[in-house]
Parts: sequence; C-alpha cells; structure tokens
Amino acid sequence: MRKQLLALFAILMVSSSISLAQRQRVTYLDLINRSSAPQIFIDNIILPADDYKAELGILFRFNNDFLPFKKITPSSELNAHEGAGFYSTIRLNNEVFEGLAKRDRRPTDVNVVSRDMWSDTLFTETFEQTESAKLYASGSLSVQLNPGVYHYVLQLSLIESTNDRNSNYRNVRVPDWKTKATGEIYTIKNKPSLTADSDLPLTNLGDNILFGDDFYALVRIPDYDANSSYSINIFRMNTSRRDTSKGELIDELAIQKELIIDGMHPVLSSGAEPSLSMKESELGFTYALVKIPHSNYQNAAYSIELNKENSDKALAKKFFRSYWPDMPASLYNLDIAINHLKYIINEDQLKQIKSGSDAEKEKKFREFWEKRDPSKGTVYNELMAEYYRRIDYAFKEFSNRGNLAGHESDQGKVYINYGPPDSKDRQFPKNGEVIEIWKYGNKRFVFEASTGFGDFVLIGTE
Repeated sequence: MRKQLLALFAILMVSSSISLAQRQRVTYLDLINRSSAPQIFIDNIILPADDYKAELGILFRFNNDFLPFKKITPSSELNAHEGAGFYSTIRLNNEVFEGLAKRDRRPTDVNVVSRDMWSDTLFTETFEQTESAKLYASGSLSVQLNPGVYHYVLQLSLIESTNDRNSNYRNVRVPDWKTKATGEIYTIKNKPSLTADSDLPLTNLGDNILFGDDFYALVRIPDYDANSSYSINIFRMNTSRRDTSKGELIDELAIQKELIIDGMHPVLSSGAEPSLSMKESELGFTYALVKIPHSNYQNAAYSIELNKENSDKALAKKFFRSYWPDMPASLYNLDIAINHLKYIINEDQLKQIKSGSDAEKEKKFREFWEKRDPSKGTVYNELMAEYYRRIDYAFKEFSNRGNLAGHESDQGKVYINYGPPDSKDRQFPKNGEVIEIWKYGNKRFVFEASTGFGDFVLIGTE
C-alpha cells in the first residue's frame, strides 16, 4: 500500500478533504478506501520581499501514517531518544526553473534558479504511533525570486531510498509588487499579535482548515486608504459537479483600525512548524489580522474576500475548505450519506429526502440531522458522526467472503442501531452451527453462522 502511495506522490501535491456537497459517481467502498488513505499536504505561498522581490515558500506536512517506519535495532546508529522503538527518515528536494513547465521540456532546456533540500528523522515509541494521522513531520523551503514566471518540482525520498519520487511540475507567477492591484491572504493557526517579529504560525494544511477550529486571516490591503472602511466577507462555495460558483454570504467581519499595521511585510520562518514573522519594511505595505469564526461554519467550502466600502470588486481572495480528519466515509458523498439513512427511516421518508436538486437534498439532509443534534448551537453533530462511524465500523468488521458489505449484514444492522453490545457470547453446539449472542441490558440478539466464513444471520431476539 505504501509503495502505491509513494508512486502516486505526483498527484498528491495538495491533499484536501471533500465537502459534503460534492457529488461523485463513486461507491461506498471507494469512500472507505479514500477515508483511510494517508494524508499529505503540500502548498506554496508567495510573499513580498526586500527590493520588491518575492519569497516563494513551499510548505509541507507528512502524517505518520503516510511514512514508512523501521524498527530500531541494537545495531542502528541513530541518535534516538530513550524509549524510541521506530524511526523514519524523510528528505524533500526542491528545484525551481525559469518559465512555464512544458510536457516535452528536458532539464537541459531550462535554467535552474534554485535548488534546496529539507530532511528530518522521526522517532516513535510504539507501533501505533507509526500509524497515527495526528503525528507528522512538517517544514518549509523558500527562495527569493524576481518578478516573472517559474515552475518547480519536488523530489521525495523516504527511509534512505536512492530513488526519489518526483511530483508534477507546478507553475508559479511572481508578481510585480509595485503594480499588483490585489492583495494576498494567509491563514494563521492561533491567536497571534501583529507586531514586528511576532510569530504567526501557518495552518499548513494546504487549502484546508480544521473543522470546528477558529483561525486568523493575515490580509495585505493594497493601496490602503485610512479614510475608508474595509471588511472581510465569507461566502459559502457551491461545490456540486454542476456548480462551483460562489454561494451565499454567511459572514461579514469589519476590519477595525487597531487590527491594521503599516510598513511591514511577512517573512517565512523555518522550523518544525512553518510560520510567518513580520519585518519592518520600506515597501509601504499594509496588513490586517482578522479572526475568522470558523467554529460557527458548517463542514463545507468557503471563500474569504477583502472588500472596501463603495466598491463591488474584491481586493483579495482566498479559498478554503473545512477539513474533518476522521470524517466518516459516507459523508464524503451526499447521495451515499442519504442512502445510508435507510437503517433508521422508512422508505417514504428516504424518498422525500432524495428528491430535488443537489442543494435541496443537502438542505433536507442537514435539517434531518439538525433536528436530532444533541448539542444545539454547535456545528458538530455528535449523533450524526456516531451514526456514520457505526456504519463504517460495520462495513469493515462484518464483511467476509460471503458478504462484502458488512453494514448490510444482520450483525451490521444491529450494530448500526444499537452500537457495541454490552457483552458477546459464543456457543459451539455439537450438532449445529456456531451461535453468537449479543447482550444490550435485558435485550439479546441471537445470531447463527451461515456460511463458515464468519457470516452470521439473526435467528432471534429476546
């Protein structure tokens, strides 16, 4: 599996979550495989630099479940901390070239502008930590460039491999800051201060923001006018396969004067967690730092826009989507999520929710779960998450050679509706099939093996 993932590094340049509204012709098995695939995040940002140059920053994060680990042996010559049991090495090279990338271009046809390299060695104490998506390696690479057009390629090497895996070439356009009429927006993790040398930790998840987490937008305001008012508008994006346009305005945040600082520009700081620091500058740029109350937003895709009063044109834009790391697989696809309501509603109710346009179906689906939300006033619905997690568990736990859809089995359906049993008991009659009894308080479900491959059918309840 890891070998396949490494070979696919070229198309995993930016990994992202999929909003509920996105509909694709996929099966539930496709979604299960997608939800369990390891994540990597690679992105680039362009920052103004001294003398009106630009700093191209490459940001990356590799979760442990993507990285191959080896067990530390007594003969391993590693500077490991006490208690470490496993290690992984990772190296990332970056080459920047002049001009746009072309499919038939050979390395000798272009001028190399920069070569840079980042490497790290990771240690874990347990095998479970090597499979964790919450532990990761992250960092950044940067190079200063003159205005113009460039492209870059990354080479990834893991566990001291001599065969680098190349990403696709990516084109970047470095603007002329003297004439650029639009600003930039960078996403910052937690509450910082907008002063010289202040540390602004970047979210470093590509275009993703952790679902339920507030964050900050660092916004450059072009041609700042102190006599005008500015605001940040948040739009919900339409992301169905037929409509990817900007949707409704869901939030409007006024930029207060105290949130604005002049005569600065951000510099990418190297370290385990990529961040920006503000540097005093003669470029005359103006920045604002605005809190985005993302914890109030649904799991979806959004656009941040900087607006000036009496102007219809946005001065800066930034796309982002909510990222729910352990989102149940069904919620990656609206049609499948709706179909899986069949275990708790009747056929007529299901048919009613499935009718209408993509937007209408999503609205009815969300309303269905909002009525059953145990914690009103929050965007995270614990009951919905638990329901779909049970379906995922049932699919994986109760699938077998006779039935590849464990959530459709008798045991799967009981698990979806009742959750894990208080206890299980297996009986092995001499002249019969294996019996398994699930107990929930005073209620019991009796299952009998039917195929010899672990497929049990419900034969009674008590």
